[in-house]
Amino acid sequence: MEFECYTFEELDKQLLYDILGHRQEIFILGRHDIYRDLDGFDQKALHLLYRNAAGEIEGYVRLLPAGVHYDGYEEHCFGRLSVKEKARGKGLGSELVRRGIEILLKDSSCRQVRISAMAYLEDFYRELGFERTSDVFDISGVPHVTMLYTGKPL
Repeated sequence: MEFECYTFEELDKQLLYDILGHRQEIFILGRHDIYRDLDGFDQKALHLLYRNAAGEIEGYVRLLPAGVHYDGYEEHCFGRLSVKEKARGKGLGSELVRRGIEILLKDSSCRQVRISAMAYLEDFYRELGFERTSDVFDISGVPHVTMLYTGKPL
């Protein structure tokens, strides 16, 4: 698998367009959820993606440094984790999470990653070393939980 990671400044117009299209396809069209995807965090984020041999984005995750999150998390976090339907079941999502954590923790004094995960994905994240730290809460009608990376996968 070939993965690429970019700062916002490194994204050219076409790649930014492709990333936003990917996110729209997965989250807005795929889940029929109208929400504000352009939230002002992309400029502060790292953008980790996987492209297939044809150059199409099949997997993506947005990595946010400590202190940059809707809820003001002091830890690093990530979101917009997404894999196109045709690429699912091959471990791409897990690999994006593993690589994302590695990038976030590299050369950082902050050694933790906290996420707001869709509740149905709790087991997926637990297997990657996260522990649930909250009750279930609602974001746009979707049950979520807060999870903290402990580095101890099941």
